Amino acid sequence: MPELAATVHPSAVIEGDVTLGEDVLIGPNCVIDGTIGAVVLGAGCHLIANCYLTGPLTMGQANTVWPAASLGAPPQDVNWNPSDPGAGMVVGSHNTFRESFTGHRAKTDEPTRIGDHNFFMACSHVGHDSQVGNHIQMANSSALGGHVAVGDRVIMGGSAAIHQFCRIGEGAFMQGHAGASVDIPPWCISKEINRIAGMNLIGMRRSGMPREDIARRRAIYKVIYRSDLAMPAVIARLRADGDPIAMEYADFIEQSERGICHDRDPASRHTTK
Repeated sequence: MPELAATVHPSAVIEGDVTLGEDVLIGPNCVIDGTIGAVVLGAGCHLIANCYLTGPLTMGQANTVWPAASLGAPPQDVNWNPSDPGAGMVVGSHNTFRESFTGHRAKTDEPTRIGDHNFFMACSHVGHDSQVGNHIQMANSSALGGHVAVGDRVIMGGSAAIHQFCRIGEGAFMQGHAGASVDIPPWCISKEINRIAGMNLIGMRRSGMPREDIARRRAIYKVIYRSDLAMPAVIARLRADGDPIAMEYADFIEQSERGICHDRDPASRHTTK
């Protein structure tokens, strides 16, 4: 049992290697299981009720976990031994995990990571080994497969889903029920399955992005999706331009292992590199 610098409801169950920071509040029927790996909760974390945390799990400060949420559980892999701690899960600060959120610890040498100031709505899911940035919003029932990388300021609509090993670029927006089995470039809007609907202009403005940078990204979008250039020619064009924003998109496309979303014909060249 930890030193109770926190407030713990008498019905809560705390076992194994658990460390609670100052002003942590553990509500009724919460379970914190540190028997497989250590659980560390930073100052000001609040577990409202009926949630389950298991290690290895480290959480920063002022995170709020709502009823029926689960963090640090083993990967959903039929071949994974649930008693194997793996690399665990690391969560930053000031995150909100609403009802029935699930986030799973890693299978590989690096932990599943969630950054700061994120909002995960009811029934959203972060798969094992995913790397999630900051200021992200995942609406109800949206889901990340394993090994997904998510940039800052991404928004996923209700029931949106992304395939394992994909990337969502910074500031991208996935409409409700959208799906992606390839990568979504930064500040793009994703709709349907693997399709791009335009640029996230509202998101760029809300982020405080300078007007000239917004205009530059819109011009780059036209190079990628309206120029009828093959993807290697798109990359060459962006690298020839040489400015930092062009290089950002060139790097994103070139580093893609699964290709990027298309914008029109499902058989488009944009589905592959």
